Amino acid sequence: MGAGVLAMAAAKESVGLEGSTNGQWWIDSIGKTLDEGISFHRVGSRQLAGLLIAAWARNDLKPHVGDVDAAAVPCGFGRAIGNKGGVGLRIRVFDRRICFVNNHFAAHQENVSRRNADFDHIYRTMTFNKPHGSTASATSVQLHKAVSANENQADEDRPELAEADMVVFLGDFNYRLDGITYDEARDMVSQRSFDWLRERDQLRAEMEAGNVFQGMREGRIKFPPTYKFQRHQMGLSGYDSGEKKRIPAWCDRILYRDSRSVSMPECSLECPVVAAITAYEACMDVTDSDHKPVRCTFSVDIARVDELIRRQEYGKIVESNKRVHSLLRELHFVPDTIVSTNNIILENQEDVILRITNNCETSKAAFEILCEGQSIRKQDGTKSEPVIRASFGFPLWLEVQPSSGLIGPGDTTEVAVHHEDFFTQEEFVDGVQQSWWCETTRDIEVVLSVNVTGVASTEAATHRITVRHCCPAPPAPPSANPRGPITDSPSDAVPGPKSSQSNHLLRSDFANFGSSEVRDLCGVRKRNL
Repeated sequence: MGAGVLAMAAAKESVGLEGSTNGQWWIDSIGKTLDEGISFHRVGSRQLAGLLIAAWARNDLKPHVGDVDAAAVPCGFGRAIGNKGGVGLRIRVFDRRICFVNNHFAAHQENVSRRNADFDHIYRTMTFNKPHGSTASATSVQLHKAVSANENQADEDRPELAEADMVVFLGDFNYRLDGITYDEARDMVSQRSFDWLRERDQLRAEMEAGNVFQGMREGRIKFPPTYKFQRHQMGLSGYDSGEKKRIPAWCDRILYRDSRSVSMPECSLECPVVAAITAYEACMDVTDSDHKPVRCTFSVDIARVDELIRRQEYGKIVESNKRVHSLLRELHFVPDTIVSTNNIILENQEDVILRITNNCETSKAAFEILCEGQSIRKQDGTKSEPVIRASFGFPLWLEVQPSSGLIGPGDTTEVAVHHEDFFTQEEFVDGVQQSWWCETTRDIEVVLSVNVTGVASTEAATHRITVRHCCPAPPAPPSANPRGPITDSPSDAVPGPKSSQSNHLLRSDFANFGSSEVRDLCGVRKRNL
């Protein structure tokens, strides 16, 4: 088999693109044992090379289980090959997040640091395919669950596993026994001196030193070491007696972390998941592997909110508590207001005053004025389709002051509406106006929305004001030399009809000037006026 084929096979295993008939056999066999479809239903599974995790839920829990998602983290060569690593499932149970992670860490007696690193890599980088549903409730106790010693780690940098209400790690962790020979270990196993052996357990020492599985717990070990056995040999005599004589060890473990902290021993909404181990044992009669399987039974209390009861209690509080009743009324209360007019016509640069009166004698009114859209009055009297203003802002030609504020009980606020002349270089290209809102021969119309709310209300009342700018009709063109040069000579400033005509520039005359010249002409016009 070529190197390319091996690399491709390894890549497929590492990302889970290629299924496994062996893994499917296990899923089918477990499902058959659990009477799948009648008593249990499978909620999810994930495989990475030789690692497999699957979860089933009792049918009576089916309505309360959802948002199942899977993830995989390879820890093999280059952190890419799936012969070592972890596969996980995240499940929502009664609106609480519970994660299960199956692991296989680095082998060999001396690789303690590598095993610690494998755990750390899986814990920090395991990322599920989709964000957890919004129905799951975050709790304050989750702030105490970071694996890192850095307790001030930002929320966006926290591992997803740290956000779960309960995490269960299981699998072949490969931690061995130190400071003991093969024969000594066999003797202690035969005497069932498991506590003495545990004092030499690498995992226990690393956890006590805070190097791995920080904040997690394990049930008391009352079963013999689960590795290494000769296949198809029953009893404790089946420990490896070959040339290597590997020292018996508890390689296969199950650890967990729930919502508890020192200050919150009981299950509550602040400490929503509390677990207790009711059984932790090895299946010593299994002989198909050089490991003995380990199983753990948990009793889990989950705090949940009964939405029906919550709504009923909420209704009782609203009806009986005068303060709450008053606050709810404030959320819906909008003071009665009137405006002085619904139509404003701007014919020159004088201010037009819009008055907003608060008729309520007990509450302030908040107002905000927005521009809904702008249209043009055509020569035949019809209007163009209104153009919606971005962010509901005012056009450049219209000034509204103030556009928001508070009106005291029984008071009136005056709002000045003003037409503003403006000229910018961008409005002209080769002397021709390009911006349709600068059109001087057509009337422009906008609709202002005056939104009124109470100080604490979430509802609003709206007054709509039509503002129309009427442009004066252009004077008749001069009879002679309509395109003559415009100068700033004293003769042009002499009052009279001729002077007025000499300073008037028709729309077609802009074609003779560049942008900068038009800007200068505007300045000339202002000085002459």
